[in-house]
Parts: sequence; C-alpha cells; structure tokens
Amino acid sequence: MQQNPKPLLIIDSRYALYDSRQKRTYKYNTVLQKSFALLQQHFQIQVIFCHSKPNTNEFFYNEFHKNFQGIDSKQLSIQELKHTSFPNEDIIVVTHNYEQFTLQQKYQLYYFSSVSQHLDKKRQLELKYYESNPRPSFHISHIQQVMSYFSKSENPFTVGYYFYPKKFNELIQFDALISNANFNYIPIDFRFYNKYIQINVLFHRVMDIYKKKEINMKQNEVELFQQNYDKFVTENAGIPVIDSIECLKTLIQRDELNIRLQSIFASPQFQNAVQEHHIKIMTPEQILYDNIDEPQELQNLKYPLIVKSKQGALTANCHIMAIVVNEKGLRELFKHEQFKGQLILQQIINHNSIIYKIYQLGSKMIIQKRKSIPNIEIHNFKFEEGFYIFDTQKDLFKNVSQCLKEVDEGVHECSNEDQLLKQMELLSSIIAKEFKLHLFGFDIIGMNWEFYIIDINHFPGYKNVENARELFEQLFLQVSKK
Repeated sequence: MQQNPKPLLIIDSRYALYDSRQKRTYKYNTVLQKSFALLQQHFQIQVIFCHSKPNTNEFFYNEFHKNFQGIDSKQLSIQELKHTSFPNEDIIVVTHNYEQFTLQQKYQLYYFSSVSQHLDKKRQLELKYYESNPRPSFHISHIQQVMSYFSKSENPFTVGYYFYPKKFNELIQFDALISNANFNYIPIDFRFYNKYIQINVLFHRVMDIYKKKEINMKQNEVELFQQNYDKFVTENAGIPVIDSIECLKTLIQRDELNIRLQSIFASPQFQNAVQEHHIKIMTPEQILYDNIDEPQELQNLKYPLIVKSKQGALTANCHIMAIVVNEKGLRELFKHEQFKGQLILQQIINHNSIIYKIYQLGSKMIIQKRKSIPNIEIHNFKFEEGFYIFDTQKDLFKNVSQCLKEVDEGVHECSNEDQLLKQMELLSSIIAKEFKLHLFGFDIIGMNWEFYIIDINHFPGYKNVENARELFEQLFLQVSKK
C-alpha cells in the first residue's frame, strides 16, 4: 500500500529568496541551505520563479541552481501557475503576494514579509492580508518558520519581532525565531501601523534603523518607523518589550554610561563584594572632550590614550578608535574627520592579552575567556605621528599589533580568576536590574587585583551559546509573567 506523499511546499522566490530591486541573490545562502535541508525532511519542495520580467526571471533561476543543487524548481508565469495542478493533496505556499499567487487546488498560505518591498505597495498588501487573515500565524519572514505547520498547540505563545537582516540571520542560524508547537514568531515592519497584529511579547532591535550603512531605509521611512513603533507600544502598554528603547539610551552615550557604572561600583552591595574577594572592578579614567575648531587645553593627560566617539552605537564612526601616545599625536588626530565632535579620551589598560567576554541572556550568564590585544607602551609605539587609527570590528589583535615595534603574543594566566568570576556574576546581575536589561554583554580586562569594565553592549552575538533557542523561549515566558 502506497503511503501518502509528503506535503508539497511551494516557495515563490521573488522576495523569499532574492532582493529583486537590487538584482542580487540572497545574501545568506548558508542559512538557506541549512533551512532547505531541514525542510526536506518534512516536505517536497518546489521553488517557483515567476518574476514579471523574463530577463530577471532567467537570472535568478540560474543563480538558484548555482547555489542550491538538488532543490526542484520551475519557471512559470503567474498565469501558468494558476492552471498548474500538483499531485499532492496537501499544499503549502510561501509568497510575498498572496493576491496573485493562486492555485486551483486547496492550499495553506504563509505570507512572506520582506523589507525589500516598496513601502507603499507593501503597506497595501499587508493591510489587505490582515483584513482577510486576522490570525497572524501565517506571517513569516524566513522559510524555516514554515515549521509552524506542525504546531499542535491551539494557542501558541506569540512573539512579535523586528531585526535588521544581519542580526535576524544570526538568530536563525542557531534556530531562534523558528516557530514550533508552543511558540509563533511574527515579523513586524513598523514602516506602517500594525493594526491587526496580536502578540504576547515584543522582541526587537528597533534602534538599528539608525544604522544607515546596514539598513536600506530612507530618512522619511525611518521617521515613520519610529512614530509607528511609539504608537504601537503606547497603545499596547500591557505587552512587555525586550528591551525597551528607554532602557537602551544610556548605553549609547559612553560618558553617561560611565557615570552610571561608577555609581554601581560605589554601592554598598558591590563594596562588600570587593572586601570579600579582594578584587576591585572599576571604569578606566576618561574625560569628555569636544573637538571643535578652537584649540582646547590638552595638558596633564596620561598617555597612551584610546580615543573614541562619545556615542557608542548607531553612528558611522562608533567602532573607529585611535591609540595616541603624546600630545603631538592627539593634535594631529583631531584634524581627521572621523574624530570631530564629542570624543572620549580614555586611559589604555594593559591586560596581558586576556579579555573576559560576559554575555547575559535572560537569567543565564555566559563567560568566555579570549585572547586580546597586546600590552601597549609608549616606548614600543612604531609611528612617529604619535597616533594609530583602527576599526574594532575587524581583526583587533592584528590591527593593534601593527602599531607596535615588538608584540608579545603570549596569553598570561590570571592567578585569581575564581574570585574575579564571582565579581563578574554580581556585576552582571546588578547591571540587569539597574538598567532593566535582559540581553546584554560587557568586557572585563585588567591584571593582578584591579580590573576594568569596557562598555556595555545591548544584544551581543550568542552564536557559541548552547541551547540558545531554549534560553530565549524561557526569557519570553519569564518576561510575560512579570
């Protein structure tokens, strides 16, 4: 007796796999390959190429075959698609345009939301879709979320989310934001008002809309996005937010963050821990300097210095920093366009090439010990100009090593690591409570009995964290109960 075939999953490639406006293949092919491998365990897959322009259709069809061998695909016009019959009785369709994508047979629809679509057109499509399909469980922004087809829960916990493409794909890579029996994930595009969306918790990195290099949005769309986000949060005040914009604003301004941290270190709770473990954690000495056209006082600074922008995120130069070893170098550095405006001049902390990366994911804290930059001494500095500019998002060890005459590549062990770890656990719990954060990370550097915290970052990468998906789900339930 022949068994029933697997359900047929038909994927409309136009926005689900490609950015049609920029005529380029999907940026994260490795994520899609993993997704197809998982989906093939449960579905027969048919990718349909039905772009309105024949040349575009041919281009994407050929590109798909280069990157995804073994996945069945067809080139069909919209009209041909409407009259095509498939042998499977159970059919699921993923498309960004549910009006045009119609079949003769009965099928279940998953509406694919893409930020690549033109705003006005997308707004009309979304509103029509929600008017006819008030249940948002059909709304996805990655084909792997089709796994919610197997959901057995009548009332799954619904998470509304917004992430720009890079962060979204980081989450998809370790299976977060994948719908299952108890959780549904609804992408929210705040470029229009989401009247029909009903969620249990909002999970986001909304402030990334101000990252002009990474977000393909015009200024008027950014402003509209912020207005609609504010309106949504105000009108749905009972929905918890991870994490609220108000809680994140202090993290962005490095000088304000430094003041808040100093207050934490001065608290009786932390001072008691210092006495118990004999380890002092503090912030590096720093001053706020406004580099305007008029010369300002530069005497009595302790070199070498690290120079960075006051704003720690969302600007083009927030990851560009400089090492400066004397006043001459500082004055020359100030002539560079990246170092105009308000700057942080901070003492360099030598730390024997050890850095502790602390990640907080809900109630779970993860500590990773890594190799860091070599110790920096004035006499070991290579450049006569007296300064060296580098990008912290690139190979930091290699970058900083280039400015030194000799490099000690060894990693020196920390003799009092157990006591330090206890201090870091306390510090992380205080930061979570003080700043009302659920997702953050910070770095600890230093040696002997004195250590320093270097910035706090909201929502760092969690790639190497085991059971990340389960930890996120625990966080969603925990926050909703509060």
